[in-house]
Amino acid sequence: MSLAGRRLLVPVTAERTAFADDLAAEGALVTPVAFIAIAPPADAAALEAATLAWLAGDYAWMAVTSRNAVLAMDRVARAHGRTLAAPQPAARVATVGEATRRVCAEVGLAVDLVPSDRADARGIVESFPSGEGRVLAPLGNLASPVLARGLARKGWEVDAIEAYRTVDGPGMDDATVAAVAGGGFDAVLLTSGSVAERFAAACPRVAPGTRIVAIGRTTEAGARAAGLTVDAVADTPTYAGIRAALDAALDPAASKEDHA
Repeated sequence: MSLAGRRLLVPVTAERTAFADDLAAEGALVTPVAFIAIAPPADAAALEAATLAWLAGDYAWMAVTSRNAVLAMDRVARAHGRTLAAPQPAARVATVGEATRRVCAEVGLAVDLVPSDRADARGIVESFPSGEGRVLAPLGNLASPVLARGLARKGWEVDAIEAYRTVDGPGMDDATVAAVAGGGFDAVLLTSGSVAERFAAACPRVAPGTRIVAIGRTTEAGARAAGLTVDAVADTPTYAGIRAALDAALDPAASKEDHA
């Protein structure tokens, strides 16, 4: 459906504005908000040591749930004149979905496992084989213990390393908060649980006609836990997925006809 004239609140970070730009190119009136920012890990030396161990072939697997973790390790590898692909094909990589797979490909990593049922840490655990050996799990500071605990139960020795931190971004100004309360937006897009929490904290009131759209089940859960009512959830946690969910939220009757 056309987004011409639709008023959308879209999360961005300093490094990632492409989706907001694409929506604006479709004619949407986009208000970008940097709810979060990506910062280096608290212990840069630990990340460097883990990356060098990966490059040395010390791990049988790497399990990644975020593009930010891959990019953080890639920066360390390049600083040493190396590439993350160095240990392959002996070492294998598992990711949560297509977006992370694409980032892995960009830095030269071949991906061996992508869960088919759910694109999150639990999905990796369910699809991961049982075995012995070391698994590197580069994570963000807000990651749950699901991945490390689940793989450990399958027999693996898991090194969970903080690869980056999610911190507060500039957030919303007073005018944007007022617009959310006063019906100034047709839809608010939520791209992570962290974004959902910060949006809910900043906006105690959301106008009844404003649709809230989550990029996936994990984000939906975070939004509901923060007290938000979610109107549509992407089938896949990708920008294409949330774009389709946005259509469904803005025109639910058309969505029903499409699936009739």
